[in-house]
Amino acid sequence: MIRTLDELTPEARAWAEAWLDRATAAAPPTLRADVRDDLIAHLCERLDAGAAVADVERVADAAGPIAGGPSTARRWLRQLLAGLGVHDVPGRIAATWWNPADERVLVPRAVGLGWDLNFGAVAVRLGVIEPDAETEPFASTPARAFATAAAVPAALAAAAVLHYAVRGRNLPDRLPAHWNAAGAPDRWTPKRRAAAADVAGTVVPAAVAAWAARSGRPGSERAGLIAGATLFASISATTTVARSLGDGRRAWLGPAMAASGPLAVGAVLVWLARAGRAEEIRRDLEKAHD
Repeated sequence: MIRTLDELTPEARAWAEAWLDRATAAAPPTLRADVRDDLIAHLCERLDAGAAVADVERVADAAGPIAGGPSTARRWLRQLLAGLGVHDVPGRIAATWWNPADERVLVPRAVGLGWDLNFGAVAVRLGVIEPDAETEPFASTPARAFATAAAVPAALAAAAVLHYAVRGRNLPDRLPAHWNAAGAPDRWTPKRRAAAADVAGTVVPAAVAAWAARSGRPGSERAGLIAGATLFASISATTTVARSLGDGRRAWLGPAMAASGPLAVGAVLVWLARAGRAEEIRRDLEKAHD
């Protein structure tokens, strides 16, 4: 987060100023200054001093299309490549995975190349939340909601540790490390290595989520960290369960493993968003009574 555009690099600031000029050109003269101030606030809240031009473009795109803007193809290509940036990864994850105002279910990945699922669009289609439910996603989410969300990867970590503590001695010396399309193991790994990977794969994300919940970082960054931690912990916990099933063929295993992570992440993001919306409503009611 920055206070003014002067904190940006010269290249990023020049692009931002040009975008502001284009974005406000069509506004009525009496409103142009207010619109420009709002757009500057939008940029400053979502950028840091080291932001590159691509980061400024991504944040500007989130504000909506403007006259004379880039073509749809160029915008999609730019968004697709934006996942290679290293700035504000947690914030990018939150903005990509949870954007109810964007009708697209598949969006350019927050990290790397490819596509991510926009859980916000899915939630809107399921009627779980309104597209404009929050002024800014997760900005009003209270600390207790983040703590509750962080309990999800913590519970998965506890389950993985308990599993190996209780059943570890009775498990085979070799456990599945990979499964084919039919759900049958086709690669194996020593039990100790599997246990270490599964425990670390849940405990480390749980620690990250716990730290994020207690940190003073912006709500979007905390949500992104907890959502990412939940995804990794879910994958590791599901792998722990799959290893314990033996070497039989289970056609449902692949779909179950693929769905477990998104389901957990979706539940966490919905919880955080709804908690933020409830907090905004509470504040509005308090102001109305004053």
